[in-house]
Amino acid sequence: MNLAQAQEILSQHLHPYFHHKKYMEKQPLVFERRTSFGSSVFVATITGDEEMAYVKFFIGIRHDLVELTLTNTFGLADYFRNSSYSLLLNWNQMDPQSASALPSKNLNDMTTIGDMAIDFMDRKGFDFLNHYKHLVSLDRLYNDYPAKAAKWNNHSYLHRFRAMAIAKLVGRQDYDRLFRMHRDYLESRGLSGPIIAKFDTTFVHLKKLSFN
Repeated sequence: MNLAQAQEILSQHLHPYFHHKKYMEKQPLVFERRTSFGSSVFVATITGDEEMAYVKFFIGIRHDLVELTLTNTFGLADYFRNSSYSLLLNWNQMDPQSASALPSKNLNDMTTIGDMAIDFMDRKGFDFLNHYKHLVSLDRLYNDYPAKAAKWNNHSYLHRFRAMAIAKLVGRQDYDRLFRMHRDYLESRGLSGPIIAKFDTTFVHLKKLSFN
């Protein structure tokens, strides 16, 4: 299958829907809506070869306060250069009966796949994005249900950094307990050296700061 043609067909099919929802296509198959807190995003990816294409859908939230706290204030650009969304996950994480990747052998399948994306966004996607635009919702996920956050983030250590930034931003009273919990998790994943050192120095320093 011609992947460039598949991308064009899917983009043309999705564009009117997301434009109506005030999402701009900032690059092919990346639809983003700027918001007062940062942005919401829908992303489609197409991979494969001449015989078969595979389409994946992702939705996510960028919360500027969280990301800027980590990247600019404390010099974590090296760690967060490729991870600009506070929460970005595959659609089947919210709809387990959906396949992670949708196979296609025919260009005509792209419109059907696009309709599946639209149906999902109408049923669950926008409600999800609306819920997690609030810092208190992100805090509940990252700090009260860390196992779920780990699953949604594919066990990346980045979510433990974000969890502590969010804890500070929302004024968690159990900041010290969360610090120990997230640090223990990082060590349990075999992380050490500069990552642990950066975690320690960043969030000990962050505890002393006031955002008032």
